[in-house]
Amino acid sequence: MKFEIITLFPDYFVQSLKQSLLGKAVADGLVEFEIVDLRQFATDKHRTVDDTPFGGGGGMVLKIEPIDRCLASLGFEQKANAENNTNSRIVLTSAAGETFTQPKAIEYSGCQRLTIICGHYLGVDERLLELYDVDEISIGDYVLTGGEPAAAVMVDAVARLLPKVLGNFQSALGDSFMDQITGTPVYTRPAVYEGLSVPSELLSGNHEELKKFRNKAAIGKCSKNRPDLLRNLEISEEDLELLKDVKNET
Repeated sequence: MKFEIITLFPDYFVQSLKQSLLGKAVADGLVEFEIVDLRQFATDKHRTVDDTPFGGGGGMVLKIEPIDRCLASLGFEQKANAENNTNSRIVLTSAAGETFTQPKAIEYSGCQRLTIICGHYLGVDERLLELYDVDEISIGDYVLTGGEPAAAVMVDAVARLLPKVLGNFQSALGDSFMDQITGTPVYTRPAVYEGLSVPSELLSGNHEELKKFRNKAAIGKCSKNRPDLLRNLEISEEDLELLKDVKNET
């Protein structure tokens, strides 16, 4: 899979994309990154890519012309000429965008090419969304100084879902949010630490008991930390009973 990141700060990604699983995926030829400096597509001597907003107010807005030229150089066509291509997606990091979720990461992992535009300042000239098919994506309800951290988050979440990137894909299948809820609590050695013991169900070797415990513990943790997820979840009768048990125990 190829990732293209359009940014004002290419150096932000120099080290981060070489670390851990991402670095190994690049070395193994599973993932390719191209970091594109947006300022290369400015036409004045100062390499200007932003301007003041029409209508007044503070802040600056990323200009449409350099982004348009940049996307054209990468082979993208404007909506009027573009063919529907599900193998390639353009993403704009935006505080006003759709929230990035695990299902969205799974969706993007099915692409051959993901191009991420790092938003900045007040935002990007809205005409970008009229000219190109662009997904506006936010990684949370807060504001960052730029879209680079958001791009890095999305790349990491998507890349780890690609075949062979994780050494054990079962690990990805057990991730938090794969079943639309947070993950189950986990433990490792020692079995007892400062008087605190690992739950006996995890030491029992009984697979049915293990499965039930993990489901119940995951629902309990989700109910405590993210009750909003449970409100929107299509829950099975078995898990509904587990949820009732959790509420009765609290």
